[in-house]
Amino acid sequence: MVTKATKRKVADFWNNECACCRNKDYLEYHHIIPKAKGGTDEFDNLILLCGECHAIIHGRRYNKDKPNCNTSISYEAAIPILEQYFSNQIGTRETKERLRLSQKTHLSESALVKRYKREHNITDFYNNVDLCNSKRREQNDSDNN
Repeated sequence: MVTKATKRKVADFWNNECACCRNKDYLEYHHIIPKAKGGTDEFDNLILLCGECHAIIHGRRYNKDKPNCNTSISYEAAIPILEQYFSNQIGTRETKERLRLSQKTHLSESALVKRYKREHNITDFYNNVDLCNSKRREQNDSDNN
């Protein structure tokens, strides 16, 4: 299993872009030498690919309407859900249910969330606790001025 630290290192190395086409959406980790053939989960055996390039390498068909097999919801349908999540109207559990993600999935690793954060210039956000804390800081700053 690829560790989070290794995933971060690979993503940083590839500048959070597909190594083939430079796409920034629906990124996946690909083993250069498959584990079934003796490959490892180490940094030097991994590459970052978008869903389409990854499918091509494995000889699979790619459905642009459902680019991430972990969810069956389109990005456009996810936007209102993510707006509610990032405005703290709904929590993590409900967001995952509405996005049809497993409860074990970290939202910060979801391609839908990554794309939304990038397109809406959201930084320094990991979960709703961060959002609540930043809103509290903003309120305190405005109260002090």
